[in-house]
Amino acid sequence: MFHAIVALSIILCLVTAGPPIPVHSMAYATVNEKTLYIQGGDPGQIPFANQFCALDLTQPNWNTSNPPWTILGAGAGFTGAPSSANHLMTVADSGQSLIIWSSVDRNNVATKSSGIVEYKLSSSTWLARQDSGDANGTFATYPGFAKSGATDPGTNLVYIPAVYQKDTGMIVFNTTEAAISNDFENSTTTAPMPPPLVEGRVLTGHSTVWSGYRGSLLVYGGRYEVPPTTNSTTAPLQPAVFSDRLVEYNPTQKNWTIIETKGGSPGKIARHCMVQADEGHKMIVFGGSTGTGATIVPQGGIYILDIPSWTWSQGTSVDSSGFRAAMACSVAADNFIAWGGTDGNNTLSSMIIYNLSSEQWTTQFSPGRQSPSTSSDKSHLGGIIGGGVAAAVVVGAMTGYIIYRRRRWRTLQDQVSLQDYETQGQDSRKQGYDLDAIKRDPHEPVDPLTSTRIRRDPATTPLETELHFPPGHQIRNPEYAPIVHFQGFQRTDPQYSDTPLREPWRNPHGMAIPEHINEDETLRRQWILEQQRAALYQQQQKEQAEIFQQQQQLYLGELDRLRREYEQLQASTPSTPFTPTIPRR
Repeated sequence: MFHAIVALSIILCLVTAGPPIPVHSMAYATVNEKTLYIQGGDPGQIPFANQFCALDLTQPNWNTSNPPWTILGAGAGFTGAPSSANHLMTVADSGQSLIIWSSVDRNNVATKSSGIVEYKLSSSTWLARQDSGDANGTFATYPGFAKSGATDPGTNLVYIPAVYQKDTGMIVFNTTEAAISNDFENSTTTAPMPPPLVEGRVLTGHSTVWSGYRGSLLVYGGRYEVPPTTNSTTAPLQPAVFSDRLVEYNPTQKNWTIIETKGGSPGKIARHCMVQADEGHKMIVFGGSTGTGATIVPQGGIYILDIPSWTWSQGTSVDSSGFRAAMACSVAADNFIAWGGTDGNNTLSSMIIYNLSSEQWTTQFSPGRQSPSTSSDKSHLGGIIGGGVAAAVVVGAMTGYIIYRRRRWRTLQDQVSLQDYETQGQDSRKQGYDLDAIKRDPHEPVDPLTSTRIRRDPATTPLETELHFPPGHQIRNPEYAPIVHFQGFQRTDPQYSDTPLREPWRNPHGMAIPEHINEDETLRRQWILEQQRAALYQQQQKEQAEIFQQQQQLYLGELDRLRREYEQLQASTPSTPFTPTIPRR
């Protein structure tokens, strides 16, 4: 397996507002339901487009007649967006970049000239992934078409199933390590897909989505064709066999499963779009074609698959003017969006929006998500769930509040001590003491074997004013003096030793008072004062911890009560699939 290297594009990515040119068979992807990106596409003539555009899904209340498109810089050459169609775009690096898997024209399938480029969203720059041994800048290549695939956001692995001309195989690329292979047989592969409906055919026109709810790859529909074996345009495409199978790949078990679903499915369809909604709990399939060969017979049905129950429900079909295939699709809140595509005769530039709550097609985009509607017999269930969530929020809020109070109290104490240090310690500076040297982190442990005892130089004038220590001065080890350096104390004086002190003297808190502090009344008073402050602080910490523990037990008890009530209600309520954001028909 080759390791890829990255070449940074030096072409500035210019950004302008405006709609993209009408295309079908483009690459597209949505990042966090905030931005829909499209790249390339077939405008109905040669050459293919290399445009790169973004649709802002966070802007409120716009109309399909003036969607907020932005034309992004496409770069140039090997470090820019490819002029391609029937290709794939996947999201990588936790939504920080896009990877475009450009396809080849079917007239050139034998050349293995497909390539891979990456667009960094943070820096708006293009990167070309190259083979490590390739000096002329050619893209890293892989065989056949890459029309459909998806990224596992948890592992940054890109799954491309049913690579054209490769029967039931699937390629997996590690985008983090840039592990890209030119040889299908030697690349990181998985278990073969279920056998084709007709032996010797390859799957194309299918849709692939990563389900966040299942943690798996879902592939639906498509048609099985006889693959071209030469560069000739007369290579057979008919008769095509359409599929209505839903298959799932489990990356943990590394196996494929044909899913048995309930309800009316979209049927045998190809060149449709499939996107996830409701955090992977739903899959939406729209449009497509039932035509064979190069013939497009557009469709306008919209179907919603409930993943937990594997149940299909059909939405309201769009009117005939909105029928299309090979379009770009996205979901943002309650909005399903489709743009571009073809009706078999024309390349479309229109955008259509389906409201998932009202189950109606509309011309208005609304970013807000409506509250889920349920039947009356589920209203109490919603109240229990809401109560549990509210109690959890209260527990979290109380925890944060107590932590805030503790930090606030400590900050105020530090401010008071610092004021004392600045206003009352001036006379001590006059006596030759370096007070700045004792500004230490109070959490830094004292090493008794390396610490310096505080010994006053006999040649130094005794203190005449009280010495105020700053807030960092707390003795963490009660049997040893802290690491403190004064100009008036000599650690190198031969009459003093650095051996740690273990004095029998005790202050009112049971802590040993070192002899060199106990001998000086000013230092002794200050040392005791600091220990009293530390004891007070520890006592307040203990009291706050006890209060928090009592409140936590109270709220956890309430949560347990709500859980028991919820379980009792579940046991007494018939099992019915719950649809919080997309009402069932």
